[in-house]
This record gives sequence, structure tokens and C-alpha cells, in this order.
Amino acid sequence: MILQSSAAYSATEFGPSYDLYASRPYDKVEVTLVFEYGATDWLTLIAAPQFLYVSFGEPSPSSYTGPGYQDVGARMRLWRDEASVVSAQVVGRFPGTGNSQSAAAVGYEDPEIDLRLLYGLSFTMFGKAAFLDVQLAQRMRFGPPPDELHLDVTLGWRVAERWQLLAQSFSVISEGAGTGPYFGDSYEYYKLQFGAAYDLSAAVTVQLSVVSTVFARNAPQENGVVLAAYYRF
Repeated sequence: MILQSSAAYSATEFGPSYDLYASRPYDKVEVTLVFEYGATDWLTLIAAPQFLYVSFGEPSPSSYTGPGYQDVGARMRLWRDEASVVSAQVVGRFPGTGNSQSAAAVGYEDPEIDLRLLYGLSFTMFGKAAFLDVQLAQRMRFGPPPDELHLDVTLGWRVAERWQLLAQSFSVISEGAGTGPYFGDSYEYYKLQFGAAYDLSAAVTVQLSVVSTVFARNAPQENGVVLAAYYRF
């Protein structure tokens, strides 16, 4: 079980030529509770309800507070050896915003399907345990937003008995443009996230990270923090 909260702020945006310019400011908070349950040795069931807060500033203030995406799906192990594993995952994402009539809820109003291939590797780095997690996903979006290609990479390094350092990248590339006033252009953005995780006990781990959009096209430049708690049972 993972409780993750992220808070981000943006007042600038990358344009069509990757140039950065001032834009309408906004704040965003996402709180997600992820349940993963191993139904068998090879099948994991997933459920992840989300709470969302988005607030846009001038010149057209708007805000949304309420349910975000509600995820339901499963992950199946395809192959493994002593140090690595390959899995496939299917998750349906159902919007909780409803007909909010708020510009702040744009991008959270239509259902999605996430088809994902995952690769995990355990190894040692400078004599310490480490892991690499690579996830490639096809995000099928229904409604005005275009489909997206996602690539998520995480490197974890256990530098002490209870401490891990985490370096992560999140890349999103739209597959063309969508429709309507908000998705008329294609886009891409690349985020880097760095942080640390500490094991409070054998069952509980807490994490603190910072995240920033380092490069993008037709997308906001976000900066934020991520707090998470992991409970193993």
C-alpha cells in the first residue's frame, strides 16, 4: 500500500520551439492511495483512488477540488531470473471530476487505458545493493486529449542499511494533437525527480523527493515536492 502526495507549482511554459516564457500560474496537489495485492506469485491486482486540487490564477481564475482518476488494473509477470523480472500491466483510469465545468479539471475528465511493459533489475553499485526499474507505456486517452507514449525510469541505491537514494525520470510524448481548444497542439515533456527513502521498520518506508520539468514543448514547466509512505503486508 502506497500513500503518495505531490504538490507542484508553475508560472512558466515551454513553447512550440522549446523556449520558456511566462504563463498563467497554477498550483496542483495530487494525493493517491495505491493498493497492490499479490493474488498469485505471478498476478498482482491494483487499485488507486486519487484526490485532486488544481487552482489557476489570473487572468481567468478557476479551481477544482475533488476526486481525480480512479485506477483499477492488474500486473502479470512474464519472465524472471535471479536478478531481473519482466511484467505486463493493464490499468483502466476512470475520471472522478464528472462534468465540473472548470478549466482546472481539463485533462482529468476523460477515461484512459494504460498498457505498460515493465523491466526490473537488481544489482550492486560500489558494493551496495541497487535496482533499476524501466517502464514503457502506451496511454490510450478517450475524448479531446491525444494518446501518449510514457517512459518512466527509476534508479535506487541503498547507501545505508535503512537509506535509499532515488533518481527518476518521467517522459511523456503525445502521439499527435488532440481536439478542442486545450489539446490542439502536440506536446512532450521530460521530468527529473531526485530524493531519498528511509525504512522506519521492516514494513514501513517513507520517501521525500523534489521534481522538475527540465525540458518540454507546448507544456508547463512544473516544480514540486513528492511525499510518500509505503506499507508492506
